[in-house]
Parts: sequence; structure tokens; C-alpha cells
Amino acid sequence: MRKQRESAKQLETTSEVMKVLGGPARVAALTGARYKLVWQWGKDPTFPSKYFAVMSWALRKKRLRASPALWDQVMIPEMEKAAA
Repeated sequence: MRKQRESAKQLETTSEVMKVLGGPARVAALTGARYKLVWQWGKDPTFPSKYFAVMSWALRKKRLRASPALWDQVMIPEMEKAAA
């Protein structure tokens, strides 16, 4: 019998993403960005878009996900439904 795949938990804010990825120091190491810049991301409404792939990959490894809109990615309604 096949095991049902668990649904990934959806994170809603930049601060939630920063917390689950280990805080500013770990996110800085992951992205290669400077700590001071990364620290501010947790207070901003979106992340810089160039870090979408690497941060989404790190979230998937933890069975988590966040809306691409947190990286200012353009979303069409069908994509938003699929991501939910």
C-alpha cells in the first residue's frame, strides 16, 4: 500500500520563512548575501526575487513551502490555486 504524501505546510510571511530556515545567519550562508541585508528581509514584505529558487529549494527539503509572491514573482489566478 502506498503512503499518502503529506501536504507541505504553507508559510505566509517573510519572517516565518526566515525563522524556519534558521534565521539571518543561516539564510545569509544559503544565499551568499550579506548578513545585514538578510536581517532586513525578515521585516520586509518580500524577498529579493533572485533568491526564489535557492530559498524554495531549502524550504522543500524541510517539507515546507511559501507563496512565490513572497519573492515578488508574478502569479496568475490558476497558479495561485495550484500553489494553495
